[in-house]
Amino acid sequence: MSQNENGSNNIMERLKESTAVMHDAAESSQFQAHLAQGKLPISCYADYLEQLFLIHRALEDSFSFHQGKGDRASRIVTEQQRQKDFLNEDLKALGRNAEHAKSVPSTKKILAEIEQFSQSQPSALLGMHYVLLGSKHGGKFIAKTCQDSYKFSDGAGVRYFDPYGSNFMPIWKDFKESMNQLNLSKQEADEICKAAGIMFATIGQIGAELMPATKNA
Repeated sequence: MSQNENGSNNIMERLKESTAVMHDAAESSQFQAHLAQGKLPISCYADYLEQLFLIHRALEDSFSFHQGKGDRASRIVTEQQRQKDFLNEDLKALGRNAEHAKSVPSTKKILAEIEQFSQSQPSALLGMHYVLLGSKHGGKFIAKTCQDSYKFSDGAGVRYFDPYGSNFMPIWKDFKESMNQLNLSKQEADEICKAAGIMFATIGQIGAELMPATKNA
């Protein structure tokens, strides 16, 4: 089966199309609406960053491990694209120690799935990375709103959402081109799309689990 037949010659287009419904559902959730409007209680906002830190740490540790083994897919995740350190900085600004972060049930579940993919199909983790890196498209608006709402200074507390400023599009373009240049098998392309769907669903689930905290605050 050729690349054109299995749809893996443009994995980025396939990712966008296959996850469109899940992307819209995640973005339209009540939690994401509160986040985008800067209306989450500050403690809930910090809890959310902790969940993202745990996810990014697991993903980036896996990419580092497989890069060390010469894995061709993991190599496209550059140091510049990694997000764990931005989250660590934000959590410090919020008075949290990232190493003490505790996972909610949905985070525990996806951490187990990351480990499973890492062992069986590490290239699939690029689908999860696609979701998180792609979130920077709208992240700058969240950063601005939350900085104003929570009275953060100099980007402290919101760096994760807008870490690159005007440099994001070149970074995204490089990632897209690197993804599309991978010579993926049909199974690899299928698993990448599956993993992206899992990430979108998990973001929604984490928000739903944290949402009660906003109602009780």
